[in-house]
Amino acid sequence: MKSPKTLNSKELALCIAKLCEDKKGSDTELLDISEISDLADYIIISSGESSSQLKAMARHVEESLTETGLEPNLKEGKYGDKWYLLDYGNVIVNIIQSEARLYYNLEELWQHAHFIPASEWEE
Repeated sequence: MKSPKTLNSKELALCIAKLCEDKKGSDTELLDISEISDLADYIIISSGESSSQLKAMARHVEESLTETGLEPNLKEGKYGDKWYLLDYGNVIVNIIQSEARLYYNLEELWQHAHFIPASEWEE
């Protein structure tokens, strides 16, 4: 795989989705929002059951990308929180507790986005 610094936004999003799955993220979804928003090109939503799992997932994504020289523009969420957000410019990562995910219903917010099936990024 190319270094994340040289990946286009789709390749980076695919890489991050896989990193979430590495730490047993559940119901990971990759949404292409490039046609409907100027916010970013892709949004990733991945759930965990406990604060320690969320923390592990967020750290794994951040540390894996930092090792290659790619730092998030913004990171929100603290240990024990129910939601971590990592902003990599054209790729926004939401690592969220399952219960909070149901409450905030991000999929409804982005219902017009193009859903990229896991078969495209789990290979």
